[in-house]
Amino acid sequence: MLKKIINIIGWIVVLLAFGALGLNSDDKTFGFFLYLGFFAIVFGLVYLYLKKHHRKTESDPKVVALIRKISGIVLFIIAIFSPIVAFKKIQLPFLPNFLIVVTTLLLVGAGVYSIILINSEKLKKILGYLLLIAISAVPAIFATTYLTQFFPNAYNALGTSYWAIVVVAIFSWWSFSIFFKKE
Repeated sequence: MLKKIINIIGWIVVLLAFGALGLNSDDKTFGFFLYLGFFAIVFGLVYLYLKKHHRKTESDPKVVALIRKISGIVLFIIAIFSPIVAFKKIQLPFLPNFLIVVTTLLLVGAGVYSIILINSEKLKKILGYLLLIAISAVPAIFATTYLTQFFPNAYNALGTSYWAIVVVAIFSWWSFSIFFKKE
């Protein structure tokens, strides 16, 4: 029962993350609910299709593993490029966009490393938590030092950068969990 509740909460978080892509549109409320509705319908139809056809056919484990790997890679690509989507309104030139992608890759790598440290010995666990705290400060530093020149106020810059990092965290975590899932 607890596993079902956690699964439902996980899907709600994923749907909300996909819905948050609509916050980048001109009408944020309409965009959010449009994206949320679209992805809820898509996920619902895929669920119904799989539920109906899963009983009739046995899937080849190799094909399922390949689909998971491909899905994980696609979600990771979405995670890495989502900050560019978040900042597309301010129309940054190529070099800042490239640096954002590289920084995102480094932050995801540092996040993975901090989780590895947290899951190890006691002293390394503390270092892992400190690394996570340092990672969480990066969007604020980026927003206050660079993005404030493009946004009307620091609040918008900070909110957009944290929105981007939350989307990166959700999609990268989801991509890793799908890619490395074992049956």
